[in-house]
This record gives sequence, structure tokens and C-alpha cells, in this order.
Amino acid sequence: MDVRVYGVRELPDEKLMKLLRDHESFVIEKVPRKHFKEVINTLERHIETLDMKCRVFSKGRKTLMAGSFFGPTAIWGVASAAFMGAHNVATWDPDYEIAKNRVTGTLTVTYKKKDD
Repeated sequence: MDVRVYGVRELPDEKLMKLLRDHESFVIEKVPRKHFKEVINTLERHIETLDMKCRVFSKGRKTLMAGSFFGPTAIWGVASAAFMGAHNVATWDPDYEIAKNRVTGTLTVTYKKKDD
């Protein structure tokens, strides 16, 4: 699968809507920390405008959660697993997944449904 990478300033609303309508997967890079929520909200709004659903999560969350099952932080690992399960049920069968990575300043937008 060929996934294109776009700088956050390279994606005006029209281009973003076209990518979503065409069921493309892509990466948005160079997202400033202070604008993460704003960019995610824009993505969610556009996806919902097209009568699709999305799930937003932090990239690497499963790894962090697994590591927290051991030692004094085990209670946080269990709570995190419960929250992830509830979140996955609430966003059952999403059209898109948005993986946020604040460390690298990227959002990975993945189309999850197979085109028939």
C-alpha cells in the first residue's frame, strides 16, 4: 500500500476532502503540538460530513499499556486496558483510524474498510 505523506500546511480542506472521499490512507506530518487537537477535530468533522465514522488513538498506546502491567503501575495498565476496550466498542467498525503521535508530530490516517 502506497501511503502519501503531506505537511500539515499542504492540505487545504478541498484536498483533504478529496482524499477522504477517495478512501485514501495518508500521513500528516509537521503538526505543531499546540494544534494537534484542532487538526484532529477538522479531520473528524470532514469524515463525519461524508457519513463515515472514525477512531482516534495515540500511536504506541498498546505498547505503553502492556509495559504498565508490571510493577507498581499495574493498576494503571488495567484501567488503561478497560478504557481502550470501551473506546473500541464506542467506535465500532470505523471507516478511518487516526493515530496521533505527538513525539513525531504526525497523524496517520488509515482507511479501514475494504472497497467492494
